[in-house]
Amino acid sequence: MAMTNAEKVRRYRERQKQKETQESLTVTGVFQAPFFKFVGEDGPGELSEVEQNLAHIGFECPVFDDDRGPECFNLDGTFDPSDRDNYPFRDVHGSLGRAELMVGMLTEAARSLAYQISAYKRSEIKARLAEIEASDLSEPEAKKAALKEAARLNKMLDQLDKQVRWTFPQWKVTG
Repeated sequence: MAMTNAEKVRRYRERQKQKETQESLTVTGVFQAPFFKFVGEDGPGELSEVEQNLAHIGFECPVFDDDRGPECFNLDGTFDPSDRDNYPFRDVHGSLGRAELMVGMLTEAARSLAYQISAYKRSEIKARLAEIEASDLSEPEAKKAALKEAARLNKMLDQLDKQVRWTFPQWKVTG
């Protein structure tokens, strides 16, 4: 008897869960010392560069002085642990998991902020272009200056159309 689509999907998800469980088991035995000891005063790792960069924008650096995971630091409490599909801390454990999750959340926050900045700049540039189109360009010098400014503004719009790529060291591993 042929399986229904729902049964196929259910079995696929079961296989994926089983695979993730096996991978997490193989990774779990590798990282035995807690991350907070590595970046703490006893370990060789340092967060001074992280502290400096965050201080420049008015944020305090997170403190890793114990092995608590990110669920202990969730300020808004909007995540329900029983909702496994939408719970961001489901596979995140201890200070290492917290640090890994922070990298993901910080990059997502930076991406969102970059989008907002780009959208703002795009709307302002388009407003300046509209002003140029609406202006009186009957004098040759004014027309020449306006065309030069329009070319400069269009070049800025072209720059905003591009994507940038930042490289990071790989921080997530699987078995």
